[in-house]
Amino acid sequence: MKKLIILAVLLLGPLSLMAQQPKMHLKFFGGWNAKALVYRAEGAGSEYLHGWQTGGAFRVMKRKAFLETGLTFVNSGITYQLGEEFEIDEPLEIRIRSLQLPMNIGYVPVKKTLFKWFTYFGLVNEVSLMGQFTFLGETERFAPSELKIHTYNLGARFGTQVDLGMINVDMSYTIGITNSFQSRMRTNSHGAMITLGLAL
Repeated sequence: MKKLIILAVLLLGPLSLMAQQPKMHLKFFGGWNAKALVYRAEGAGSEYLHGWQTGGAFRVMKRKAFLETGLTFVNSGITYQLGEEFEIDEPLEIRIRSLQLPMNIGYVPVKKTLFKWFTYFGLVNEVSLMGQFTFLGETERFAPSELKIHTYNLGARFGTQVDLGMINVDMSYTIGITNSFQSRMRTNSHGAMITLGLAL
């Protein structure tokens, strides 16, 4: 009997240890984003940009905690109708591009085989890339500094996501920590993202 117990411990011990190993997932996704630029000056309004994003992420989960990081390419823009003031009927479209590197930590309230629900918060490092504007049928590129956009911005993000089998749906909200523009006037950014992807 003692030999059977020892044999069972030897066989089941490694299995229980394997069950405690962190689980890793790769995510690939795309989706839609919207951002508001709020100018902290009297009489100044807000500007609203929207666009799309795509990227990948790496998630490590152990029990009901997880860490996630990745890389996201963000393309968002705004269209100005110049109108009668400029005697021009053609719109001016500006597209701003950036790379985001989020670092999130979170909790898994529901963890089933085919359904998982995640909540998280973290920091987002954002690096501005070359943008472009289209006017009168011509498209030109511009550097972030030409619009006085900071090359680097930091944001605080919180969000939630669910896994339905291998399908991942993620919704997040990001509040800018640094000033969005190279200016003494404070400009806060608030952005929302919705993504749909695969968690492998």
